[in-house]
Amino acid sequence: MKIKYIVCFIFAVLGLLALVAYFFPKEGIKAGNIEFTFPSLTDVLQVQSEEAAEEDNAPEDTLSTEELLQMRMAALKAEKENEFQNYLKNNPARIHMPEGDINYLDPVFDALEAAREHPMRIMHYGDSQLEGDRISSILREAFQERFGGSGVGMVPALQTVPTYTLSQTVSPSSLPRYIVYGPKDMRLHGDGYGVMGQTATISGTTTFNFTTRCRDTYPYASRFNRIVLLTSNQVDASIITETDTLNLHETQLGDRLFMYTRNLGASRTTTRLTVCGEADVYGITLDNTSGVSLDNIPMRGCSGTIFTSISRSTLAPYYDKANARFIILQYGGNSVPYLKTGKSIGRYMKELRRQVDYLKAQAPQARFLFIGPSDMATSVNGVMQTYPMLPQVVDSLKNMADSCGIAYWDLFAAMGGRGSMVKWVDSHLAGPDYVHFTPKGARHVGNILFETLELYHKFYRLRTGKDVPQPETDSLSVETDTLCAAEYTINQSL
Repeated sequence: MKIKYIVCFIFAVLGLLALVAYFFPKEGIKAGNIEFTFPSLTDVLQVQSEEAAEEDNAPEDTLSTEELLQMRMAALKAEKENEFQNYLKNNPARIHMPEGDINYLDPVFDALEAAREHPMRIMHYGDSQLEGDRISSILREAFQERFGGSGVGMVPALQTVPTYTLSQTVSPSSLPRYIVYGPKDMRLHGDGYGVMGQTATISGTTTFNFTTRCRDTYPYASRFNRIVLLTSNQVDASIITETDTLNLHETQLGDRLFMYTRNLGASRTTTRLTVCGEADVYGITLDNTSGVSLDNIPMRGCSGTIFTSISRSTLAPYYDKANARFIILQYGGNSVPYLKTGKSIGRYMKELRRQVDYLKAQAPQARFLFIGPSDMATSVNGVMQTYPMLPQVVDSLKNMADSCGIAYWDLFAAMGGRGSMVKWVDSHLAGPDYVHFTPKGARHVGNILFETLELYHKFYRLRTGKDVPQPETDSLSVETDTLCAAEYTINQSL
């Protein structure tokens, strides 16, 4: 068909429709129960006229580039916030904030970001899972790389379990040692323990030798430029270098707490400390004059119910002076085998609340994170299975932390939940006792915990406007969504 016939046909149809619109009654035509209507020619032309007018009156100015960018950034921020909220609700490695307060750890992030100008301290208390400075060393190295600082932090006068990060000796080697969490014959009659929950008594001249270890693995922890000695009485303390003897400077923090400090200038990897006098030594710190310090404080066999046995006259002044802004408590595993009923779990939770409240009173400037037990397995009818009461203990610990107004990290869920310990043992991430992590497993736990905290730090920076999300470069979902899954963790180690 030729094009002219098609054009004629179209115009003929349009003309016919116009005639119908012109002559069709406005009130319509009824045929029984059916009413037929047709738009009038005026209505059709008016609509077309309004559309044309809208086009003619369209504003000449459109949104500026800056306004468009702000709209895009707002959309990206909302997208990232949605990603985080999804993580907060569903990820097994999420941190359970008290009463869901997402801002709870903000003071910790404030202190971390200011640490290069105002040094801050993190204290990691726990049971035997921390021995050897395993999990703590991973956190320390990551925090110091990210926010500045160096050194291994506080160590006891007598280190009975060797660590990955420090070799130390003392002469004489037979110092009397007392611990708040140990057997009764190792307890003091009073509460004169130091901030680490232990003390060693010196009389006369005592020499401590320190040398950092694994310097390639822990480059930040292996260097220090400040040493601090904590004692119960006045002593004479000095650092012996290759050519000089440098005296430590005394500061009295309380009736039973003296601090001796010396800044060393250049970073060191080894030093010798000589102390003369009669006193209890509470601890010695090897760290930096700036940045983050992190103390590893393992207590073998402890369930975390011992802090009220440590005098507030040693805890409170030190927490304040050292600017302890983040205190991690990792307990519960030693109690799981002995908690058989709901009543026994309730009694344990009541005692833990008392401990947490006591520590909060000594360190009001700090935020607290309680880490519950990992999965633990025992033989049930010849098959290794999760301890029957463990999930109930974990739920009770979450409620305990929430009632105390502190955060909780569910290690049991983060490593895979019920039955995960068997998988970790099979993958050489945990030992044959089905309780303790291997060095490789401890590294995984430390990495998961730090990446979880770093994820919350990213969200803090997003919420406070310190970071502006960028397309295809920023994502809150990162690798933590998979790092926290036991399957990923196990596969990475095979």
